[in-house]
Amino acid sequence: MSTPDDPEKSNFAYRFRTARLHANLTQQSLAEKVGITQAAIHKLESGQFRSSRKTVAIAMVCQVNPVWLETGVGEMTHREEMPTEDEESRTAAVAGGVVAQLGAMERELERTIQMLLEMRNKIRRLRARQRARPRRTTAEG
Repeated sequence: MSTPDDPEKSNFAYRFRTARLHANLTQQSLAEKVGITQAAIHKLESGQFRSSRKTVAIAMVCQVNPVWLETGVGEMTHREEMPTEDEESRTAAVAGGVVAQLGAMERELERTIQMLLEMRNKIRRLRARQRARPRRTTAEG
């Protein structure tokens, strides 16, 4: 997981604009796909709005990680986990509204939980190895 070192990159407006540009969309086309106004998109990008209830739908349309978009935590995209979808299926997913948003959030949560469990297991293995190592005393060394 990564977090940006640059404070500008850690703000929602920067991530939002980066996601839109990643998807090669205009403010107007993103607004139409998500079901909000172009003015709302402009306010999100300029920092006048600091979040949106449509964040997950926006992330889906832009094919970015919704957790990254909202918080800046993690990678912008899941290279191996986010297959490229055709325009029709992305539009259908966004049209699904709340159900689609909840499904995407649940999948992202499952990925995050799996990653955390893997990290916990690695830490446990490292601790077990550390405990198994014989310690040198000052008399030996």
